[in-house]
Amino acid sequence: MLHLSKFQALFFFPPSLIFSLMSCVDIYESRINLDIIMLLFCAKQVNILVSLHFFLAALPSAILTLNFSPYQRDIFCNDQTIKYPYKKDTISHGTMAAVTITCSIVIITTGEAFLVYKKRLHSNTKFNQYLSTLYKVVGTYLFGAAVSQSLTDLAKFTIGRPRPNFFSVCAPVSCEGLVLRSNCTGAARNVTESRLSFYSGHSSFGMYCMVFLSLYVQARMQGKWTRLARPTIQFFLVAFAVYVGYTRVSDYKHHWSDVLVGLLQGALIAVLTVRYVSDFFKQRQPLVRTTNGTEEEQLEHKPGTQPVEHGNHRNCPGPV
Repeated sequence: MLHLSKFQALFFFPPSLIFSLMSCVDIYESRINLDIIMLLFCAKQVNILVSLHFFLAALPSAILTLNFSPYQRDIFCNDQTIKYPYKKDTISHGTMAAVTITCSIVIITTGEAFLVYKKRLHSNTKFNQYLSTLYKVVGTYLFGAAVSQSLTDLAKFTIGRPRPNFFSVCAPVSCEGLVLRSNCTGAARNVTESRLSFYSGHSSFGMYCMVFLSLYVQARMQGKWTRLARPTIQFFLVAFAVYVGYTRVSDYKHHWSDVLVGLLQGALIAVLTVRYVSDFFKQRQPLVRTTNGTEEEQLEHKPGTQPVEHGNHRNCPGPV
């Protein structure tokens, strides 16, 4: 076989052929660079859209928490339902966050890694398959959590229902007649917090997280060996959320109706998020190996120059 250097080729081949080959190489490299730029632009566009949607969903909660006070509804001095003693939280905010975040990280990261490794889950992108699928799940999860929290805070600040331990926190100088005037001696922050009973944020957030994870397990864990493992995991997830609701009643932080509505709201938002935002239950085509060694979906995908909508997610076209 004849091996020629670049300088030898200049004398061996006709100039017209050399210029033609160089033009083809330049065009091919320009096409590849254009495809890379399109992929990076599409990925950045998707990141901006996801961040924007999450920001908009969390905006009501942030505005209410930072700039507003709960509705100052009248407090009746003879209302025995708000004269319970003050108790510390059985499930504190830190414990709640630790359990939900840990369960979410372990279940989602392990599930996505296993399915991508087994080639049972894939994404129509040219980027890392695991990071792409993980990004979709986490983005959906956080979006639903922001929606749930915003709805919860909207109810809390609009209704302003006193907690069962309101009088213990308020510690009024006196309460004569039907209505308690603004004569609380307790810390102002605690008094404000004691007017945010309806509905339970612990219950709504906990139930949202656990129902979301339960539906994730239902969609991702497929196989004969999961016949009992799947409902067992789901039972413990939902049981924790229900237990959190029980503790909010026994700790005199919420009325039973606050907890019930919180549990129902969290479950509803989780179901709606999984059903209409995620692609957990999307029917996927099996992967087939192409002639160049790559794996693609069995369905034919026509190339294009614009991002394509697949369900609720945007997929960027690859090089054509």
